[in-house]
Amino acid sequence: MGAQPIQAITREKLRPLYEAADGPSLNFLMDLIAQPATCKAWYWADGAEAAASAWFTHVGEECELIDIRVAENKRRIGLAASLLSFALMELKCFGATVCRLEVRQSNHAARGLYEGLGFETVGQRPNYYRVQEGREDAILMAVNIEAMLNP
Repeated sequence: MGAQPIQAITREKLRPLYEAADGPSLNFLMDLIAQPATCKAWYWADGAEAAASAWFTHVGEECELIDIRVAENKRRIGLAASLLSFALMELKCFGATVCRLEVRQSNHAARGLYEGLGFETVGQRPNYYRVQEGREDAILMAVNIEAMLNP
């Protein structure tokens, strides 16, 4: 068990994480990984299965979390935090100093995860996401990677 880089050959292993899920499609994300200069991604291997995945864009000193997934039967055991911490350590080696992300205002579990890792709210995109009742704001968050890794 542990973090592994995502490559084109990982597609079938990742497919169960992306079946009937909201957010970016696996095809979209796999197209990003075809651009290794600007996309970095890792998955958490649990035997032969992918238990979690995290995808980032990376340009210069900034990176952005594009998507993070955890298999439903592997949630609430710290995989997301472990994978994000690992990925941010790796991204620091590629020169990233800041990581940004956006999250639905109503996604309290994800916001708690990010805040627990040191992400802070830096902005908001009003009415960004479509929801059944209309629209929902996106919360913009960021973390200084060095400060997060060396509290």
